[in-house]
Amino acid sequence: MRSKSDTVMPRHIGIIMDGNGRWATKRLLPRSAGHRAGVKNITPVVTAALEAGVQCVSLYAFSAENKDRPKDEVDQLIDIIRKHIKPMTRGLIERGARVTFSGDTTYFPPDVQQQLADIVGENTDKTAQTVNILLNYSGRSELARAARLAAKSGEVTEAAIEANLYTAELPELDMIIRTGGEKRLSNFLLYQAAYSELFFTDTLWPDFDKSELKELIAEFGHRTRRFGRV
Repeated sequence: MRSKSDTVMPRHIGIIMDGNGRWATKRLLPRSAGHRAGVKNITPVVTAALEAGVQCVSLYAFSAENKDRPKDEVDQLIDIIRKHIKPMTRGLIERGARVTFSGDTTYFPPDVQQQLADIVGENTDKTAQTVNILLNYSGRSELARAARLAAKSGEVTEAAIEANLYTAELPELDMIIRTGGEKRLSNFLLYQAAYSELFFTDTLWPDFDKSELKELIAEFGHRTRRFGRV
């Protein structure tokens, strides 16, 4: 990972996109309608971040714990990924971004896995701004995986663990935004979040817009980051 240094513009923003189901419930709609609305909101928010100069945006799209939801909802979430992941990412790639995925994607049906592989194959420019989508992701599982891989290659050190994280080639995670009113990380990029600035908003994800994003980025620029130093 890159060295930790003070910066006004965050290099890497992580977004916990929470509140889709509650957004739908408030409108007397099925929860799946909220998830679809949440997907539609990804492109404008991510585009605004990239245009502002953010190098990487990581999106918590499907956590490992999401598999414990009712089967009907899980099936609907997977179907939304199946139907929307290619069109959404193609638009981002056409804007010059690189799309990557973090998590155990072998969980998904073969046709979805193939779509993900196709998307990764479309963009190989490692210098481009990156949109990192977390699918079947668990921060604890990622740490266990990184430790296993580090042990196979030699001594388990901090550097070896970092080299085996899904995000090894991405910038340091400077900022985390969680929408929907909850104030916890929910197993999101736990190692990477060690010195991230945390921002919590009551806005439900489908209602979160580029104006609020810019306000939070501006607040980030006014924070003093010491990284344990005086």
